[in-house]
Amino acid sequence: MDCSSTGVLIMSTFNFRKFIDIQDNKGELLRVPFEVDTLDDMGAFIARADYKGIDTPILFEKPKGFDIPVLANSVGLTSKRMAAAHGVEADANMLPNVAAKMMGILKSGGVAPVYVDSSEAPCKEVIMKGDDVDLSILPVLRLNPEDGKGSPNFLEGRFITSLVASKPKENAHNLSYHRFEVTRKEGGSMRVFRGSGDAKSIGESTASETQVSSGKRVSEKHPEFSMAFVFGVTPEFILAGANRALPHESNDFAYIGGLRNEPVKLVKCETIDVDVPADAEIIVEGVMKPFNWTVQGAFASFNGFYDRPRKRPVFDVTAITMRKNPIYQHVHIGMPLNECNAIASYFRGVHVYQDLKTVLPNVVDVHCEPAAGVGFTIHIAMKKGRVGEPKVAMMRAYTALQGFCKHVFVFDDDIDIREPLERDWALAHRFIPDRDLMVIPNVLGMSLEPLAQGVMGSNSKLGVHDGHPTLPLNVRAFMGVDCTKPLGVKMMDRVKLVDQVERRVDKLWSKL
Repeated sequence: MDCSSTGVLIMSTFNFRKFIDIQDNKGELLRVPFEVDTLDDMGAFIARADYKGIDTPILFEKPKGFDIPVLANSVGLTSKRMAAAHGVEADANMLPNVAAKMMGILKSGGVAPVYVDSSEAPCKEVIMKGDDVDLSILPVLRLNPEDGKGSPNFLEGRFITSLVASKPKENAHNLSYHRFEVTRKEGGSMRVFRGSGDAKSIGESTASETQVSSGKRVSEKHPEFSMAFVFGVTPEFILAGANRALPHESNDFAYIGGLRNEPVKLVKCETIDVDVPADAEIIVEGVMKPFNWTVQGAFASFNGFYDRPRKRPVFDVTAITMRKNPIYQHVHIGMPLNECNAIASYFRGVHVYQDLKTVLPNVVDVHCEPAAGVGFTIHIAMKKGRVGEPKVAMMRAYTALQGFCKHVFVFDDDIDIREPLERDWALAHRFIPDRDLMVIPNVLGMSLEPLAQGVMGSNSKLGVHDGHPTLPLNVRAFMGVDCTKPLGVKMMDRVKLVDQVERRVDKLWSKL
């Protein structure tokens, strides 16, 4: 597979199709040669593969009713392809090494993208504009059976959960992820996630949960916001879009160029002022209408709960461009574990790590457990030097994720925070509730918190209803758990592995 259909081999030597070929040649591509329905069945198939630990990209060659194949799990659940994209080892030091690599590229400015003419861009081989725009030709999945319920324009509950490119200002390129329910052939509704680069660019006026759900308006003069959904790119692009630690008005394509050590080839969109990877498979261009409201249907979100129908801005598709024989790239989300959770959790960990290091240089690692709400629960390892540092880490982690975080556990650096057995051991032997537990009531949460589903816009009231105080939507308690050793207290010595003995056992083990 290459770009020869354009007649000019100008693209990078490594693109989406080359990525698929490499995985296939290594025996790490799961081909599904039989027909699979994109309504529920394909999503359930991906979920089954995830739970069975099949950490390979999955190519559905025959989506039922469509001529376009679907590739899922480009990155997958483990750190293998995340590490490869950043040029580091997938070991215990991966997160600090990725953070260091990221900061190095940001300081250097990365490798600036270059532009190609539309005639040389594979993603422009087919162009649909105006009345020709038709989303129904794309094998968009209904990821989970109840998706789309409650939408007044319910159309099978198909949601696009793909990479989104935007241009917040000249020479700035932002990559994010948003949720797009397809309710008509030329559009649907958009959910822009709070804290994402695009939400910051819009000034949160249309992206905040309060205003979107209640219909409150900050400004009637806010312009339409242009975005392009991008399908068919290599893992570097997917990971950059999920990396909350990247500045939202920088150049994400220059960052990717820094990862790849070569410039990303860009082409201008047909109908909006946004630039996209020229060798992508499919581009869906459009504009979000900030104060043109509709209701987006229920959706099985990252934490394993169906988000209820909510008021969201309209998204109108203005053009679709693609290769002649494209492949649709799907990023799966739903009941944990899934690809979206794995990626988002990892980069929320990177974001919290970077933020913590500015005030606590003795922090050595951060882990966001993918199954625990993609940042609802955070584990921190540190070399504690002063009394009270774990509490500083707890509160900083909470603010780093803008209230998204619900529980923070802080451990000493001799604990492998990615290993549940290690965490449980420290909790059992280093935590004393009346000394080490911190609870802050009535703090900001987020709308997908199942225990924070109060009344939007209401105030807390004195009184009890069914045994529970009434709180506004998004409000719940925050908990920090200090599982570090108390300073100045002599504790029993911990049993540890001895390197010399382990090396001898390694030799014995290898003989079995």
